[in-house]
Amino acid sequence: MTITTVPSLVVPEAFTRWLESRGLIYQLLVDFYGRKPSLSLVAQWSRNRQISVAAEMTEGGRELKRYLCSQEPSALPQICERENREYMRLMNERAASTIVAREAAELGREEEFCNVLSDVYASAGIVFKKCGGEADDHISIELEFMAVLHERMLYNSFSIRSAMDLLEIQEQFLEEHLLKWTPQFCERLNAATDSPLYLGLSHMLEEFLPQDLQMLRAWKASLESSASAMA
Repeated sequence: MTITTVPSLVVPEAFTRWLESRGLIYQLLVDFYGRKPSLSLVAQWSRNRQISVAAEMTEGGRELKRYLCSQEPSALPQICERENREYMRLMNERAASTIVAREAAELGREEEFCNVLSDVYASAGIVFKKCGGEADDHISIELEFMAVLHERMLYNSFSIRSAMDLLEIQEQFLEEHLLKWTPQFCERLNAATDSPLYLGLSHMLEEFLPQDLQMLRAWKASLESSASAMA
């Protein structure tokens, strides 16, 4: 059997910090938008050293870093209890939440979203284990889709062509889904809470997603240039 090798992907230095940080940012957003902030979750992120680097990418990230990383360990249970109540008030649909964290609800297009996103996920070979029965268009699921694609793009051995394929899926998903509705979602969230945690998350989300799309486009142009040079 002949094994065909492909040239490894060379990441330009200008994109290294972004690539190292974006997966962490997506995972942080998934964790806090997808479930109540448990003590273990708050403690995990308040001690995470990598957040210091990732947080510097946005002002919202710096807000979140100041809030999470400045807390004394003894204060975390009380903070967690307060933010837990705020999550239930803001985003738990079963508790008549203030905010509905779903794309179809935000855009008023419930009927159109029956199979659209499940088809998008399936075409990328991704199936989610939804512990809380989240809808396919819930913000945490859409963000996790981006996180999974990032991991595939960053940590697998692939050619420039396969990197481009994964990059284009992410670019399209940001354009056609996340950036179509999260600005309105963040605006509602900003108006509905004075929680340092959820304001920081909201500000981080509204700053990071447009920035991430811009960086994806720039990296795509860089890869296309590399591919042309190798042809």
